[in-house]
This record gives sequence, structure tokens and C-alpha cells, in this order.
Amino acid sequence: MNRDQTLALLERLRVAQLRLAAVALVVMMCVTVVDVFLRYVFNSPIRSSYDMVEAMMVLFVFNGMSTAFLQRRNIVIDLVDSFAGRRVVSVLIRLSDILTVGVLALFIYAMLTPALQSYGYGERKLELGLPIYIEWVAALVGIVGAILCAIGALLSPATTAHDEPAE
Repeated sequence: MNRDQTLALLERLRVAQLRLAAVALVVMMCVTVVDVFLRYVFNSPIRSSYDMVEAMMVLFVFNGMSTAFLQRRNIVIDLVDSFAGRRVVSVLIRLSDILTVGVLALFIYAMLTPALQSYGYGERKLELGLPIYIEWVAALVGIVGAILCAIGALLSPATTAHDEPAE
């Protein structure tokens, strides 16, 4: 598989994760609005709204990261770009890509122990009854997708906000 095919496949992964994050955000908003409405109008809130919003937040955060990493749309302070040469900027972009992959891998490493403990203890959400390890699985799958997209950014040309690709 060549670089263009790999990037096209990662673009499809990014879009799928972004859509999942968008659905989770809409569910969070709808549950919150309906819960507040029912609470203040009928004094009858949705019993599991807190657990539902918390579960959707996991989906939203860990699946929403892929787009930022693949398209290099994370927060950038481009002070160096104005006075450094293209070669230096390209090296800094590559270094940033490598650090991104490393930090995300460190996140996965840090998440594994609590995820396995949650599974081992059989923890469940109080009101939904949802096993908490399912949230951990969703978070881990989402962050694996984010790592793949960060690797995809590493494979793509280094670009700056001021010009075309630096390579």
C-alpha cells in the first residue's frame, strides 16, 4: 500500500470517527436539553441523564481528536515560522508529529491498567447499569484511531500556515 492509499484510508477513518463524535455531541445536547426541560416543567428529570452524558463525552473526546491530528489543526503558536527558514519549520513540524504519536502512546499505556481493573471488578454505571469497561474500550479504540491519524500526519507533507508544503 503506498502513501496516498494509506492517507486515503486514514481520511476515511478520520471521517468515521468525526461522525461518531458528532453523534455523541448531539446525543449529549439532546439529553441535557430534555432533562432540563422535564426537570423544570414537569419536575420529572431523566434518571440516567448524567451517566448518558458522561458516556457520550468519552465518545466525543476520544473520537474527535483524530481530525485535529490528521489535519494538524491542533493549537499552534507560529512565532518561529515568521523568521525561521522552511527547513527549520519542516523539522519542527516533524518533531511535533513524532511527539504527538509518543504522547498518545503514553496515554494508552496509562489507560490500560484502570481499564483492566474496571473489567476485573465488574464496575457499572449507577443508573444506566452500563459496564464501565465498555467506556474504556471506546476510549482506547478512539485513541488508537487518533494515533493512526497522527502517524498519517507524519506521512503527509509538512505545511505551514504561510505557504505551501515545506518539503
